[in-house]
Amino acid sequence: MLTEQDRAQVLKYLDRYSFGGAFLVGNVLGFGLENHKDKRRCGDYYGYFSKGELLGILPFYNMGSCIPVFEEEKEVIASFTDIMRKRQFQVLIGMQKFIKPLYEAISAEKEVVSYQESSYFVNKHFTPLTLENTIFTDASEIDKNEAVEFIRRAYWEGFHHEYTPEETRKVIEQRGAEEEYLFLMVDGKIVAQAYIQAVTDTINQIGGVFTLGEERSKRYGKAIVAELCRRIIARGKIPTLSVSKDNTPAVKAYVALGFSHHDDYLIIKYKV
Repeated sequence: MLTEQDRAQVLKYLDRYSFGGAFLVGNVLGFGLENHKDKRRCGDYYGYFSKGELLGILPFYNMGSCIPVFEEEKEVIASFTDIMRKRQFQVLIGMQKFIKPLYEAISAEKEVVSYQESSYFVNKHFTPLTLENTIFTDASEIDKNEAVEFIRRAYWEGFHHEYTPEETRKVIEQRGAEEEYLFLMVDGKIVAQAYIQAVTDTINQIGGVFTLGEERSKRYGKAIVAELCRRIIARGKIPTLSVSKDNTPAVKAYVALGFSHHDDYLIIKYKV
């Protein structure tokens, strides 16, 4: 189990995974390696060492996700899968090269709810987009009940994940300085959302993109992603995100904004 004493070695190791390790870097910098149970983005971090050298990190976050990075060696995979068989988690997520061997190794013990093949996109050629009569507002700047209600609806309708009101308030409150949770509003009504879900020294990763069903085909989702890209680039960083390969409208929208495929990405949800 990793502790705060390992922080420098962990961050040095994660330097080699500027994209695949984005979640880990952001969470370690923002919340540390110790597990505070009341914080969603804290968790238990396991490290694999060989001759004193760190070769992999396996985190289990309080929010239910497992997002590993490691050297692709049999010993590391075997050690991590032994731990994963004993631990409960809802989502296994990350670059395919990390996720697939672990998924295959634990397939007999864990019941899969969904298996999503995605692309990890990087934007180095941003094309701006603005829409008239739209306003961008941070979730922390509007009525808390209104924000909570929309976020709960977004997670349920968009991602089939049910949050309690208390969990949703933590989603809003437990965020870093660069981690905007942005709403797009039209005529005083929230119609779309997107947020920064991971922060490193070089990138900001966008997630949670959702538009109300009755407001789709109006480019609201594309516009809010464009606004986050603008802010990220103004900070001197690179916008990234993941998108399901079969979500053709979203893929086309992101490509039009300047995103391109960087690597294959997997999101696997398990029954708990």
